[in-house]
Amino acid sequence: LKVPDAVFQQGVCPGIVVAMPKNKRNKVVPLTKVKKRPKDAKGRMIDEIRDCCEKFQHLFLLSMENERTTFLQVVRQKLRPSRMILGRNKVMQVALGMSPEQECQDNVHEIANRISGRCGLLFTDKSPAEVQALVAEYRPVDFARCGAVATDTIKLPRGTEALATLPHSIELHLRQLGMPTQLREGKIHLLGDYTVCEAGKDLTADAAQVLKLLDVKQAQFVLAVEAQWSRGGSFKDLGALED
Repeated sequence: LKVPDAVFQQGVCPGIVVAMPKNKRNKVVPLTKVKKRPKDAKGRMIDEIRDCCEKFQHLFLLSMENERTTFLQVVRQKLRPSRMILGRNKVMQVALGMSPEQECQDNVHEIANRISGRCGLLFTDKSPAEVQALVAEYRPVDFARCGAVATDTIKLPRGTEALATLPHSIELHLRQLGMPTQLREGKIHLLGDYTVCEAGKDLTADAAQVLKLLDVKQAQFVLAVEAQWSRGGSFKDLGALED
């Protein structure tokens, strides 16, 4: 149907609907839906740290090595009703305050300025002696992970003795890990002397797996008290007292 140009000029066209061309611009269509972390998660942690500063008598800064969830759970149980908080260093620093003008309690910025590496905050009413005793006595060991520093040199001699405790079905996996092995008459034979790791050097992913198969644990969980703050503004740097 041809509509006269005059009709368009007058803006009147009774009974006729003219469809506009579709927008052909590219549209971004998300293929995944990611649930965003609540924006107030950091705010809740900051409020919790500041509340603990008012609730508990002492605050200890703890450094950690080879931490494991199971080990931390044991520490929390031993220290109940104390509160241990592990979070991003920057968030913990903001909560405590990095300067006398920003700090939430008198002199607590001394703790904030010493937060670095893998560490946590322990709020407690227990005496410093009790905390130090628990830290010193609880040091379990676990399997070392890739990238950890080997504490001992592990060398396996040629033959069948070194791998006698392993099932023969794992021989293929040992070869995939770089070990010179061969299956003979249902026994795993090591075709030559083999060094799994050397003390002082970083463990490779393969070496960490071999140590786990051999049930060799080289990662010791260590907590160390770096500093202590008490209500009223008392502060002590305890880093020099580490074992």
